[in-house]
Amino acid sequence: MKPGLINLSDSHLLEALCTSDDDHLLYNEFVQRFLPDVQSECEKVCKSRKIDSHAGMQIAHETFERVRKYKSFKKDLVKIPDERKGILIYLNRVSLSLFNDFHKRCQSKEIHHKTYFDDIISAEISSVGVNDLKRKKDFAVLMLKKLNAKEQKVLLTDLEYKRHHKYLPDDVVHILSTELNVKPVSIRKIRERAVQKIKKAIDEFNQG
Repeated sequence: MKPGLINLSDSHLLEALCTSDDDHLLYNEFVQRFLPDVQSECEKVCKSRKIDSHAGMQIAHETFERVRKYKSFKKDLVKIPDERKGILIYLNRVSLSLFNDFHKRCQSKEIHHKTYFDDIISAEISSVGVNDLKRKKDFAVLMLKKLNAKEQKVLLTDLEYKRHHKYLPDDVVHILSTELNVKPVSIRKIRERAVQKIKKAIDEFNQG
């Protein structure tokens, strides 16, 4: 190890890594100092987004590789007194960018799940002329009028995510429960209630 390398502050170490061509020792020291924290954050993201933990570990390592490759860090990027925390914020931003790239790749490969609502709407609309837009609009308006604000919110969110997930991700359920001021376990009940109301709306529409 180079003399004094271990005594470099975190920010000076990262700055040296981003300005040196012979960065092997600098890189190894930087990874040793920060990898456990970055892995911990990646693990939290994996749990929140229902991603395999192995993908998170890979992204943690890719975070350091990206920093090393693009050498984009500048010391003035650390805006808070605690320079270690500032560097971790910087690294977490890099890792989140990699998570977003990972999500986009997965979306392009995912099978879009046909939802219950796709089934009932296609079944109903198939009996309606393609040009009969007013009837289709009336059908959609009738369904939504049967639902209260909470049921509409859960239904629309469910439709948005069901095309890529069999179930709503836990972090989405948590956000919904916070927005609607209900317990997370209530989201499923609200959805089930909305489904029953839609079934009833279809019956009324067919009889009209």
